[in-house]
Amino acid sequence: MKLLTLFTAVLISVSMAGCANRGQNVIVNADQRLNHDFSNYKSFTWASQVDNQLDPGFYFLNDLVLKERIRNAVAFSLEGRGYNKVQQNADLIVNFRVFDKPTTIQGFTGYGSGYWGDLQVRNPENSKEFQVEAGTLIINLLDKNTGEVVWQGFASGLMDGNVFDKREDKIKQAVNLIFEKYPYRGDKLGS
Repeated sequence: MKLLTLFTAVLISVSMAGCANRGQNVIVNADQRLNHDFSNYKSFTWASQVDNQLDPGFYFLNDLVLKERIRNAVAFSLEGRGYNKVQQNADLIVNFRVFDKPTTIQGFTGYGSGYWGDLQVRNPENSKEFQVEAGTLIINLLDKNTGEVVWQGFASGLMDGNVFDKREDKIKQAVNLIFEKYPYRGDKLGS
């Protein structure tokens, strides 16, 4: 009987969590550099803007606690995928931004004119500006050697009324949803 009660409690909790996620209207998407080999990436470090300082561009809502919560959630997701956090000589540089107002970001449409040929590349004419909602968290992974963004994911709609939802559980949930779109690992597991 206790097992049935425990199972029912877990089922109710999972159902409520699913409803809460749908109620927030979070939109998640990701994009990556085409024909790029992610198997050589084993480690990551933070971009200088993601350190423990206040950002003069106000990309983190001038909130060091928020920056720390996002850093912790991103590190947890990447380490859970077999990547090692290192101080120097990392393969990937991680950067993120938070926007509490609607904004425009640069992205791509389709796969470019070479999609059906051997060169699956995106050309400059395939770039497009996208409007994102208030309450957007964008995570970029950059190749350390080239400085190019190789993967970008975002969650949009992280608002609590008219302000960015800074609660730790919501940040963890948003980062987790973003990294569900990242299919790579830094180790041999899952390969």
